[in-house]
Amino acid sequence: MNIIQRIAKNTIVLLAARVIEAILSLVLFILIARSLGDVTFGKFSFAIAFTAIFAVFLDLGYNALIIRQVSRDKSQANKYLSNILSMRALISIIIFTLIVLTLNLMEYPEYTKNVIYLFAIYTILVSLSAAFKVTFRAFEKMEYEAGITILTNIIRVTLVALLLFLGYNLIEIAFVYVLSGAFDVLLSLFFCEKNFLKGKIELDLGFWKRTIRIALPLSILSIFSLIYIRVDTIMLSIMKGDAVVGWYNAAYKLVLGFKPLPHLFMNSLFPLMAGYYISSKASLKIMYEKSFKYLFILGLPLAVSLTLLSDRFIILFYGEQFIPAIPALKILAWDILLKFLFICTAFILISIDKQNRMIIVAGCTAFLNVILNIILIPNYSYIGAAIATIVSEGFLLVSYIYLNTRYISTIPLHKFIPKSIIACGVMAFFIYQFNEINLILLIIVSIILYFGALYLLKGFSGEDLTLFKQLFRR
Repeated sequence: MNIIQRIAKNTIVLLAARVIEAILSLVLFILIARSLGDVTFGKFSFAIAFTAIFAVFLDLGYNALIIRQVSRDKSQANKYLSNILSMRALISIIIFTLIVLTLNLMEYPEYTKNVIYLFAIYTILVSLSAAFKVTFRAFEKMEYEAGITILTNIIRVTLVALLLFLGYNLIEIAFVYVLSGAFDVLLSLFFCEKNFLKGKIELDLGFWKRTIRIALPLSILSIFSLIYIRVDTIMLSIMKGDAVVGWYNAAYKLVLGFKPLPHLFMNSLFPLMAGYYISSKASLKIMYEKSFKYLFILGLPLAVSLTLLSDRFIILFYGEQFIPAIPALKILAWDILLKFLFICTAFILISIDKQNRMIIVAGCTAFLNVILNIILIPNYSYIGAAIATIVSEGFLLVSYIYLNTRYISTIPLHKFIPKSIIACGVMAFFIYQFNEINLILLIIVSIILYFGALYLLKGFSGEDLTLFKQLFRR
C-alpha cells in the first residue's frame, strides 16, 4: 500500500468514525437540551467544560508524543504505552482529588457537584483509552479506533435516549457516560493486546524524567488551549447562570460538530509529517500547502452557510426555547473556518518540534481570551463570549501562520482564496434568495453551486485533480 493509499484509507476510516460520532453526539446534546430544558443543559455543558479543564493534566502532551515517536520507531511502542498508562493512573487520583476540593470551595448545589464527580470519572476513563487509541494511530491502523469509537457512541446515545424516555434526569445520564467510558477502555485494551502489544503497568522513573521534558511543552500547550476553549462556559456559569450557558453551548455544539473533519484529516497525515521532517523537508512543505488549501476551501462555505441558516438550524435542532442561541451561532459559525486552519498549522508545528514556540502563542491567546471574557460577558453576556472566542482564535491562527512561514514556507494564499470567496459568494446569494425552501434541498444545491463555481474558476489545479482521482480510485 503506497502513501496515497494509506492516507486515503486512514482519512476515510477516521472520517467515517468521527462523522458518525459527531452526529451521535449532536443527537445526544439535542435530546438532552429538548428533554431537560436550557437550565439543565447548561448544567450538563458546565460539567463537561469544568472536567475538561482538569483533563488536560491527564494528557501531559503524551498523546501527540506517542504518535510522533512511535511512528518514527515502532520498537518504542511498548515502552511508551506501559509507562504512560502508569503515569495516568497515578495522576488520575491526584486530579480527582483536586476536582473534589475545588468544587467544595465553590457555591454550587450538591446535585451539580455529584454530576461533575461522575463526569470526572468518565474523563479519567477516556484518557486511559486514548493511550491505546493513539497507539493504533502510530501504527497507522485507525480502523480499530474508528470501530471502538462508533460502538461506544451508539451504546451511549441509546442508553441516554432510553433514560430520557423513561423520565430520568442528568445524574442518571452521567452514570451512562461512566459506563460507556469503562466499556471504551476495556475494548481498546482488548484490541491493543490482541493485535499490537500488551499494555502493562511499568514504573521507569528514568523514562518518565526524559519524556516529561519532551512532552511538557505539549502539555502546557494543551492547558492553554483548554483555557480559551472552555473558560467561557465556566465564566458564563459563574456570571450569568445555567440558562445562558445552555444557549451559548447549544450554538457552540453545532460549531464543534465540524471540528473532527480537519482533526481527522491532519491526524491521518501526522505520522507521515513526523517522518518527512526527518527524511524530506520538501515533501513536508507540499503537504502543508495542500492541507491548508483544502481545509480553507472546505471551511469557508461551512462558516458562511451556517451563518445564513443559523435560525433554521437552532429551531430545527433545539426548538423555540433556544431562540436566544441564534445570534451566538451567527458569530461562532466563523470559528469553523478558524479551527480548520488553526488545526492544520498546529499539526505542522508539532511535527517539526516547534511546540515551545506554540506555547508562547497559546499562552497569549489564553490570556487574551480571559481578558476579553472579563470585559465582554458582564455587558454582552453570551454574545460577548462568542466575540471573545472569534477574536482569540483569529489571533492564534495568524500567529501560527507566521511561525509556519518562518520555519516551513509561505502559503500562496492569492492562488486560492479569491476564487474560494467568489464561489462562496455564488452559494451565499442562492441561500439568501431561496432561504425558505426545503433545508436538505437548499444544502445540496448550495454544495453543488459552490464546488461547481470553484471548478469553473479553476480553484483546483491539475495536480489537485490528479490527486483526487488517485484517492477515489484507491
